[in-house]
Amino acid sequence: MPEFRFNMDFVPISKDFIENVMPKSNAAYVTIYIYMVYLASTNQNKSTADIAKKLGLIESDVVNAIRYWTDKKMISGSDSSVFIKKSPDEEVSAVEMKKSFDDIAEIIDGNKMLSDLCMIAQEILGKSLNNKEIETLYWFYDQLGLSPEVITMLLEYCVSMEKHNINYIEKVAITWSEKNITTIDEANAYITKKSENNEFITSLVQLFGISDRKLSNTETKFLESWRDELDMSADMVALAYEYCITNTSKLSFPYINQILKRWAEQGIRTIPDAEADHESHKRKNNQSQPSDMMTSTSDISEIEKQFMNSYDL
Repeated sequence: MPEFRFNMDFVPISKDFIENVMPKSNAAYVTIYIYMVYLASTNQNKSTADIAKKLGLIESDVVNAIRYWTDKKMISGSDSSVFIKKSPDEEVSAVEMKKSFDDIAEIIDGNKMLSDLCMIAQEILGKSLNNKEIETLYWFYDQLGLSPEVITMLLEYCVSMEKHNINYIEKVAITWSEKNITTIDEANAYITKKSENNEFITSLVQLFGISDRKLSNTETKFLESWRDELDMSADMVALAYEYCITNTSKLSFPYINQILKRWAEQGIRTIPDAEADHESHKRKNNQSQPSDMMTSTSDISEIEKQFMNSYDL
């Protein structure tokens, strides 16, 4: 017997929801509800993390939205799952949900390690924790698999960057989890690497005299490429910048990139080798330029245009 399957190409949203419920509800919650209705209509199960990632939101927003719509009887569920009401007589599409605050509070009260974590978190953040913050800390431990020691380091790391907001801290925690940072040593290595990366960019931004604005996405990509792909030190970039200014009288990220790429291709990674290469080209061409690249204003503008196009600006 042939099998027939109904494939809906629309999401069933009631007129009552649009006219009476939606105007009074948080816009993010409405977006989440519509997506959950879509999941229900297509018989899909998604975790709250997957929903947040799909919609470009943080997971706590998804969890709060689920509770919001549960309170309004738009969906039904339990502590571990939620069901979207497709019709009065049918419930479909289970979605993983965080534990309730009462459950979490009971677990924390009975676990000295978690109780201590909450006390330490209050000291680090410099304030008493509200229910949402306690839930989120427990979620780091219960769902992301981060130990209390690692969570403590996570909090200290965020606060060191003057980031106290739990939404920001949650994003960092998710990043750590995705990178499988679950031990003290791994967290230390990550923080050290991030610090070195930030120092690399900060030192060059100061060198370039960029103080009245943030770097553009393209400029940031250039810096990250020099550091990560070409494996150039800040000193090497500074030397390339010096040659760029000498030859163009202006800061040109694409021009510096050309110099650094050529050095990388030739295996030049130290200042003495780069300076020797520069002197060799000066003698060869009897010109004050770091290579046989173009130096006219029109040529420089053309190479900048090509690089900007390559980054889809």
